[in-house]
Amino acid sequence: MKTTGITRRIDELGRIVIPKEIRKNLHIKSGELLEIYLSDSDTISLKKHSILNNDQEFIKYYIKALSKKTNSDIFVTSLDKIVFSTIPDFVDKYISSQFEEQIKNGSIFKNVSKLVLFKDFEIDDNFMIFPISPNGDIVGVMIYAFKKKNDENYDELIKFSTYFLESYLESY
Repeated sequence: MKTTGITRRIDELGRIVIPKEIRKNLHIKSGELLEIYLSDSDTISLKKHSILNNDQEFIKYYIKALSKKTNSDIFVTSLDKIVFSTIPDFVDKYISSQFEEQIKNGSIFKNVSKLVLFKDFEIDDNFMIFPISPNGDIVGVMIYAFKKKNDENYDELIKFSTYFLESYLESY
């Protein structure tokens, strides 16, 4: 575990303030959920909570099979980073602030012709984006970047696949 050298006092209600620098580095925003872990008798760890986390083997296999069937690269993002991808080097990369803002305000789901996924990677023209919103709250998006012109025969499969992923995540 890496030490920061920062100490904080717990107030009378048991609260502690996480310093702004740490929140910024970890992309922790106001209102976001954190999971609390007890590592041993005197260690408390905090982790950003997300129902989308890349230790879910089923989702890895699922998007790999879906990618082959639809002839596309698939990216599943949380609200701030890529959680699953058929391109392994992209997993855990933080999405661009522009893309993050587009997800939050919903503009990403309206006729966008170019997508800046992260700093050095753009997707032009041939892609589809679907919100992932189990229980009604958007927790991320599913992006299909087609390697050749999208065959409309896959549209229903893609819609079903996103729905299936949402349903799977609702059980968490």
